[in-house]
Amino acid sequence: MAVYRAGMWLYASNLVAQLGGYLFWFAAAATVKADVLGEVAYLVASASILAFALELGVPTALTRLYPATRDSAYVSGALALSLFGAAVAASTALWRPSLALLTIVGMLSTYYGAYFQARLDTFPIFIAALTGQTARVALAPLLAHYGPDVLAATYAIPGAILTALGIAASRATPSLTKMRELVKAGAAAWLPGVVATLGTNFGVVAAYNLANPATAGYVYIAQVLANAAVGPATIITGVLLPYLSSTDRKEAGAEKAARLSLVISLPLAAVLIFGGRHFLELLGAHYAQAYPALVIYTVANILSLPASVLSSLTYAQGAYGTFLAGGLASNAARIILYLLYGASAEGVAASFLAGAAVALVYYAAVQRRVAAFISHISPKIAVTAVPAAMAALGIAPAAAGAALGYAAALKLRIVNRAEVAEVARQVLPDPIYAKAAPLASKLLNILD
Repeated sequence: MAVYRAGMWLYASNLVAQLGGYLFWFAAAATVKADVLGEVAYLVASASILAFALELGVPTALTRLYPATRDSAYVSGALALSLFGAAVAASTALWRPSLALLTIVGMLSTYYGAYFQARLDTFPIFIAALTGQTARVALAPLLAHYGPDVLAATYAIPGAILTALGIAASRATPSLTKMRELVKAGAAAWLPGVVATLGTNFGVVAAYNLANPATAGYVYIAQVLANAAVGPATIITGVLLPYLSSTDRKEAGAEKAARLSLVISLPLAAVLIFGGRHFLELLGAHYAQAYPALVIYTVANILSLPASVLSSLTYAQGAYGTFLAGGLASNAARIILYLLYGASAEGVAASFLAGAAVALVYYAAVQRRVAAFISHISPKIAVTAVPAAMAALGIAPAAAGAALGYAAALKLRIVNRAEVAEVARQVLPDPIYAKAAPLASKLLNILD
């Protein structure tokens, strides 16, 4: 499967997951109060932290080692380590069964997701997201009155489907082979990954404990909506690590990934910054309280794009210790600030932003050549965000502003026709591409 097509299915999965999550929250918000949603967010965030802590970085190691060697022993060894972690996670059922369910399914689905990504075969991930999110949205109004634990359990549905598809596709059996290499490669990603997971999810936990469940709900909603700005960039970044791990032109690949991911995401980010209030109010008028946090999270996500590309390049080059130090530095800053400012949604979001800034500065210092390229091209890309100011007028102007932003990217030749054609050729089925290409060519002629 082609790289862009693999990335496209990951993006589609991400989009479906975000849309499903948004519709789920919309349906649940119409039935229960914000504090119940905050309780759900607390359970989901806690399960995410616990799952990553028990994964030992194995899924990341799998996406690094398997594409480079095509040795199926890595798949079997990673499965054994994932099953061991899932068995440990089962003990949390003594406290809250819903937490155990979310953690176990989360670990297994992450393993199989990494397996599919390592093979650049991401269509099953999309199928799991589509069917699972559809089921969640349908069940939300029916299960809302049964309490937060039942609502939270629906988060396990997409992961359970992906796990079933992974078992059918891989037919792998657990084995102790390749353990040392998996643990060595995973260790470099595990500790910063744990800290990164804390950096992402501990804000909800802090808000839940330092403020109240309603504040935790606002934080989570702001996070989910802000992720929509960078979701489409998954086409580029979703399979970046296995791609960089298997190519000799790593820096050139990273430069292209950074440029394209920023071009894809910046107009959408600007739409949320200028008009995010309109989207939040679709959930209910009181959810507009999350707007300041949404703006801060969106800015942080944009900074995280080049930081993520630079960190993936560092890991693909085998500089595990350097990668480890960067992950620790950026996310430790977040966690400390969460404890200090976690009593408000804005404080949590600002803490997340601080971590993104630290990561960008650190990896820019490590990868100076690629960082210089990003610095050079960024002011030109920033022009594409200007039309999005129309989003302040409403949702329809927001769509028009985003479209104008993408047109500006083509007009300014930040992306070229060959790159657009390359992505479209890999992403679209051949019959659709054959019909769309002539029309797209005429539109591009107008812009030229």
